[in-house]
Amino acid sequence: MTTRLIFIRHAQSTWNEIGRWQGHANPPLAEKGRTQAQLLARRLSTWQIDHLYCSDLDRAATTAAVLGESLGLTPTIDPLWRERGIGVLEGLTTEEIEMRFPEAWATRLSGPMTGIAGSESPEAVLSRAETACAALLARHPNQSVAVVSHGGMILATLVYLLQLPPAGFARLVGGAHTAISQVAVDEGHARLVGLNDAAHLELMTIQT
Repeated sequence: MTTRLIFIRHAQSTWNEIGRWQGHANPPLAEKGRTQAQLLARRLSTWQIDHLYCSDLDRAATTAAVLGESLGLTPTIDPLWRERGIGVLEGLTTEEIEMRFPEAWATRLSGPMTGIAGSESPEAVLSRAETACAALLARHPNQSVAVVSHGGMILATLVYLLQLPPAGFARLVGGAHTAISQVAVDEGHARLVGLNDAAHLELMTIQT
């Protein structure tokens, strides 16, 4: 019995647009993000998706609402799928993080970023991913489940499902906004069948 898990990064928010790291901050989708969500919904409208979940943060919940309308599904909001809390980095740009916290920034080259005051630990995020995935697999065996979440949380979930070492955080890359990654789980064995697929965003280039 195979359960298909479809992980989708949220569309672009107003903070993404200006390069600010968000964590648990809750900015809304940018106008470009709404277009991305619509393109995602158009692409997935023909997919067999039985259930739709999303993070409780607005950028994910709004993306899921657009997708759900296309699929005829009402998203189930679950805080387990929210982004990793990043403490003092919240609201900063990458350049500011590199300058103010160089030691923490350097840790991303070998694993999850650590040494961030007030942040959620990598172990806590992995534990959250384990709990969230176990719930989906128990509720929806042999079905297809889509989850609209966040770059960091999706990365942690893939590291957990694929049983990667901590270095897996540095070897996988986060996808573009609304990128799709897929994992097939069969009798507890997880296989990565798609990573960071954002082909639908090519239509934005064509339209502009």
